[in-house]
Amino acid sequence: MDIAFEILLPVESIIPSIKFEVPEFEWQGEKYPQGPEEAYVHQFKLVKSPVTQYIIPLLPESLKSEGWQCIAVMEGVDELAQRLINEGQEIKKKDADLFALLTTLTQHEERWVIVFEPDCDQIDFVIEGGLQLVYNNIIESLTIEKRGFVIWFNGFSREVLP
Repeated sequence: MDIAFEILLPVESIIPSIKFEVPEFEWQGEKYPQGPEEAYVHQFKLVKSPVTQYIIPLLPESLKSEGWQCIAVMEGVDELAQRLINEGQEIKKKDADLFALLTTLTQHEERWVIVFEPDCDQIDFVIEGGLQLVYNNIIESLTIEKRGFVIWFNGFSREVLP
């Protein structure tokens, strides 16, 4: 399944609990950088990448001028989808790894945007919301009906997974 899953955070954001590093190839004692910064959180591989420019016009005016950095979830979503299918309702109610990933990336931020596109080309709605809404829509998109979305947050109230 091809899925674009990106988290946009203000460019000055630092995520203290995640250590992004440039992968390196070592040859004859010298190290050569091999791409953008990446990190692993639970089963998810995160890669810092350019912001997908067609997303910015979808945002409210108050967020369009923000300088954004993009953290793309490059691996782990297919495995999550398979677990959801295999393990049924219980995991759909509370997948700790997914919610922990969302929380870890956004917990210190006043503003963020999450983009989820099944087949990398499908945005069905753009709304304001919190982490619980993001979580529920990812789970539904992976198990019930493929729906892409952009959910943005601009404030400091926090939702908690029940």
